[in-house]
Amino acid sequence: MPDTKQLLRQTRDRIAPPPDVLGGLERRRRRRENVRRVTAVVVGIAVAVAGITGWLALSGDGGRTPADESTPSPAPRESVLRSDGEVLSFTGIDLIAVNPETGEERVLVEGLDVPRSARWSADGRWVAYETVAPEAEPVESWELWVVGGSQQPRLVATGGPPDIFASLGLYWLWSPTDAKLATISRSTLSTIDLTTGETTDLGKVVADLLSTNVSPIWAWSPDGTRIAFGAARGALHTVDVRSGERSLLVRLPSEDLPSIDEILWSPDGAHIAVVNALDEGGRLYIMDADGSNVRVLDDDYDPLGVAWSPDGTRLAFAEGSEPDGEVRLWIVAMDGAAPAQIGRVPFAGCTFNYECGLTWSPDGTRIGFGKVEGKDSAFDADAPGAVERIDELTYRSWAGGGYSCEC
Repeated sequence: MPDTKQLLRQTRDRIAPPPDVLGGLERRRRRRENVRRVTAVVVGIAVAVAGITGWLALSGDGGRTPADESTPSPAPRESVLRSDGEVLSFTGIDLIAVNPETGEERVLVEGLDVPRSARWSADGRWVAYETVAPEAEPVESWELWVVGGSQQPRLVATGGPPDIFASLGLYWLWSPTDAKLATISRSTLSTIDLTTGETTDLGKVVADLLSTNVSPIWAWSPDGTRIAFGAARGALHTVDVRSGERSLLVRLPSEDLPSIDEILWSPDGAHIAVVNALDEGGRLYIMDADGSNVRVLDDDYDPLGVAWSPDGTRLAFAEGSEPDGEVRLWIVAMDGAAPAQIGRVPFAGCTFNYECGLTWSPDGTRIGFGKVEGKDSAFDADAPGAVERIDELTYRSWAGGGYSCEC
């Protein structure tokens, strides 16, 4: 019979786990112990931090943590004043903005005498308007005011009667890029930055720029760095608005040019169109923006409006037609092609210059011709002969939404 020791060994071997199992159990026991220790340390740290934070809060020193700090607000920006292509108008008392789609009106400035003109800034955040100075008798003088979306109207320039350009007149243009005005007041050219309030004097202009016109013929470059001026005998000058440096851009090749009557810089900055009034009729020129490649588009031009397409690749111009009393519309591309007639409409004449004009729709698909009494026409820019009627507010919205008064 087996002895007692042998039986005990056999029984132990049957009930004891293998050695690798014992090792695994030991490793798991040690891991659990480590987890307990780490957890105890973390809990201790958390309790300590909570205690310190509570003490700081009670002491009133350092009670706010970085997560509680508010993000600094950006510098306030002038709110947009123009929306939905609104048009400026005058009620006889107030300067208002009119929605061309709905006719809804908003009052911008209350209690005005009749403003001579009002125009939006390029970014739609400002309106500049010109009024007669109060108590200006016996000689009227003009005041130029601006109003923003969150500001009260403020006076920025003054000048004498508009028919005394040689000495005291007041004339102004918005920059096409920012909230900056160019003014001619008391024979001095200046720019006014509405964002900073800074005024820059660019020198006297009358001696250089007087022509047969009583008002200056001028235009900003699309990048807002230069202003072009028309002068006598077909000369076109530019002024750098940063330095005031002046240069002759071009002298148009003709001996019969008493003056330059209109300057239109293309929106892409590549070309300039110029209209000259002659003793009989007129002349329409096109050139590169550096004054080169001058060519005549129409040598017997009866001007009724000139306008660049929004992308600057095409120029539209309207002219009167005798003896049939029609307006004829032409388009010329900047690829050297000849002008092409795309439409005509009956025409009864315009009482004032601002009642006639030409403008493109913002999407560049149609060309509007403005007439009195809301009888405006829209030509399809890509379909010769297609003409429709549009209302006056639509036309004025396409043309920038400004207001003018022959008063």
